[in-house]
Amino acid sequence: MASVKFYDKGGDEKSLKIQQELKKHFGKVPNVFKAMGRSGDFLEAVLNLSEKAGKIIDPRTREMIMIAVSAVNGCTYCLDAHRTAALQLGITDEQISAVIEIAATISFFNAFNGAIDLESDLKSK
Repeated sequence: MASVKFYDKGGDEKSLKIQQELKKHFGKVPNVFKAMGRSGDFLEAVLNLSEKAGKIIDPRTREMIMIAVSAVNGCTYCLDAHRTAALQLGITDEQISAVIEIAATISFFNAFNGAIDLESDLKSK
């Protein structure tokens, strides 16, 4: 259960309007947007940032990046959401697993190198 109130019926007017658009797109208002729904200005800003970030990258690659980050951050909600979107874009379960393998491997290297404060000797010029 979420540790915050859902604002799908109690957010401000702008938030409720945005959530109606989200409902048209998803067929429901996803819980993440209910949780963010107290302030329409905040919800709008988050959605705008999400839309603009990495906009030059193709949708399949964007979803694979979001899957990788969600996996290493341990966010099951985001992983489920972006896996669903990836499958709709024709990305296979095998490709999703491969992306998670890559993310987990680089996460291991990040943790190892950070733990021993390893000096970088592989910098670009």
